Amino acid sequence: MTESLQLHLSAYQADILRQAAAAAYPHECCGLLVGEGESAIVITEIVPTTNTADDPRRGFSINPQAQFDLLRRVRAGRGRVVGHYHSHPDGRAIPSSHDLAMAYDPEAIWVVMAASAGTASQPKAFRHTHDIDGFAEIPVAISP
Repeated sequence: MTESLQLHLSAYQADILRQAAAAAYPHECCGLLVGEGESAIVITEIVPTTNTADDPRRGFSINPQAQFDLLRRVRAGRGRVVGHYHSHPDGRAIPSSHDLAMAYDPEAIWVVMAASAGTASQPKAFRHTHDIDGFAEIPVAISP
């Protein structure tokens, strides 16, 4: 685990992420995360995006225009884009080999939920490490 870093979500935000994963099933949901802080990153906004992957059952791709528009919007205000989220239908809440192949930004937070018909796991967070394991888990604190 990345001990010096923690991701903070409200229970409401965790519910939004789980609902998005469950609703997108059997496809992967995806979106962007806006937050503040350095070692304790507090998510301030969840921005759902359309999954533009060729096969949304086996991967995700965030619409580049949605990402660009969000980057432009947050530049004018508080917070920054700290990462993204997606689901793994009938999978585990850990980054996949496909995720590892897409990882390029060591600062980006990857939030993953496992999803099955009508349900999804609690969000788990990771950061790309460029080592043999590929990702390190980040503790997620969910507040009421």
